[in-house]
Amino acid sequence: MEIDLGQVIGFTRGMKVHSISLSTRKHVLNMSLCLGLVWGIYDAFTGPDLVSELRDFTGRYGAYLLLISLMFTPLSKHWNWVRRHLTIRRNVGVWGFVYGAIHLLVWIVLEFAYDWALMWDEITGNLFILLGVLAFVLLLPLAITSNRWGLRRLGYRPWQSLHTATYIAVPAVIAHHFMAQKSDVVEPILMGLVLVLLLVWRYRHAH
Repeated sequence: MEIDLGQVIGFTRGMKVHSISLSTRKHVLNMSLCLGLVWGIYDAFTGPDLVSELRDFTGRYGAYLLLISLMFTPLSKHWNWVRRHLTIRRNVGVWGFVYGAIHLLVWIVLEFAYDWALMWDEITGNLFILLGVLAFVLLLPLAITSNRWGLRRLGYRPWQSLHTATYIAVPAVIAHHFMAQKSDVVEPILMGLVLVLLLVWRYRHAH
């Protein structure tokens, strides 16, 4: 059987381009989310109410990104494009945590000015704030270990068990987002419905 060397070279080049393309798309995603964050911060600084605008922006889009990160696995079962880009899920989730961490920092630094006693009263007296803090505590180790170092350090099974906490943290985030709304609750309700569908899918495929 004669081998066409030109076809082999073309095939290997195609594989390389596809690999580079996926890597490039990750960089584009990271840059886009970083620029989006910078723009949101700039917009808040130039707006009439820095604290509330920055808090709302980071909280809302952090919740969006975390919810989207949960959508990758079920969608990958039906769409090849999502399956090929499944590794992007990690980037989306980490950026969701970054937005959420800035959301918390705004609350600590700008809204309460490091008044730890007053913040403790708020945490113990308001369920939605307690849920937000709980979500951050759960997401922190997930963000730290969402890399090859974390996987090697923990081992696959412990790493996988740790990251199932996502299914506790994200509902806490959505509930926090819903309870923080004073008037327009349509958005968090829709997010909650999507989350319920994702949790049902997770339950059905785990048993």
